[in-house]
Amino acid sequence: MIHNFDETIDRIGSDSDKWDNEGKGGTLIPLGIADTDYKAPREVLNAVRKKVDFGVFGYGYFPHDRFNDAIKGWYGRHHKIDIRADDISYAPGLMTGALWMFLDAYTNPGDKVVIQPPVYATFKRVIENFNRVAIDNPLNYYNGSYQIDFEDLEDKLKMPDVKILLVCNPANPIGRVWAIEEMKKMYDLCRENNVLIISDEIHSDMIHKELPFHSFLEICEEEDQNVVVMNSPSKTFNLASFFSAYVIIKNKKMKKAFDDIYTKYHFDYNYLGVEALITAYNKCDYYVDELNAYLRSNIDFSINYIHKHLPKLKVQYPDCSYLLWIDCEGLGLTGTELDEFFTDAGVRVNDGSSYGKDSGNFVRVNIACTRALLERALKQIKLNYDKYGFKKN
Repeated sequence: MIHNFDETIDRIGSDSDKWDNEGKGGTLIPLGIADTDYKAPREVLNAVRKKVDFGVFGYGYFPHDRFNDAIKGWYGRHHKIDIRADDISYAPGLMTGALWMFLDAYTNPGDKVVIQPPVYATFKRVIENFNRVAIDNPLNYYNGSYQIDFEDLEDKLKMPDVKILLVCNPANPIGRVWAIEEMKKMYDLCRENNVLIISDEIHSDMIHKELPFHSFLEICEEEDQNVVVMNSPSKTFNLASFFSAYVIIKNKKMKKAFDDIYTKYHFDYNYLGVEALITAYNKCDYYVDELNAYLRSNIDFSINYIHKHLPKLKVQYPDCSYLLWIDCEGLGLTGTELDEFFTDAGVRVNDGSSYGKDSGNFVRVNIACTRALLERALKQIKLNYDKYGFKKN
């Protein structure tokens, strides 16, 4: 392997939300916040270092051609989708930039946005903080798997003032890669009801089990006004703090509406972050292949360990990314007690209830760390599992 994913990097004291905040300065092992503990690719480090060594950080002039070409190349090589340069716009992050600007461009206060819990918690926060209304189309959970409730979805899309279906594609935290048939059905229902689809594709580079990933860009017709896509290399290459993302909008009128919002608020771009994005997409395909191999190894190890040593926990192999969605109902603990159970083990995980009101028995666990740290965390959880007496039951 070119990149050493086993390298232990001490992030304590680096102003890391994951380690200094969630992990309380290393007091706890943080397996919640969804960034990786891996260095970015060496090519990205060199590109950013070159900019830093140049030493002048005046106002930048956005490198449109290099930026657009990098994204076009990435989608072409990795997703077999041909994107026009004119369809791409920069965004200062996904939640803090793209989604917020989509809501401003395409909705009015009081309008409704349908989400599909359990789903990324920030969706609802951004919607409601922007004076829009989040409407739940809860996913059906059966035998360890989640499915879309299309009957309920159709009812929700017919509601007055529903303007958007916000889809997590692939889905976080449940680890689902939506099948093309499911996506077409969502798309058709939205077209029938004149509802826009916003597809968050930030986890699309990390697909497991040889499953195909399909973007909504493959389904929508040319210049269709019912689909927009947002994406970023931040999850794949661990570049979240650069807040450099992008949107893909085929419809010219909607593209202009988005760009007008960007201009209205006089947003600028992240000088170093855009260079990191361009370099990652142009030169670091190998990193993604190696990252996915390492993540699959960690997922295999985690699931085997849980099945063997923590049998009251239920977990399915995720279709995507580096997040395990673990059903803890077998422990018989309340949400507060469940949080205490993991904290007592010296590990922080994400509370499932933040992703949907019916997910309080679940936790989300991030396994994108070194194998050594992952083993330590699981062993600590097992010690507490045995201490609680679950081993005897």
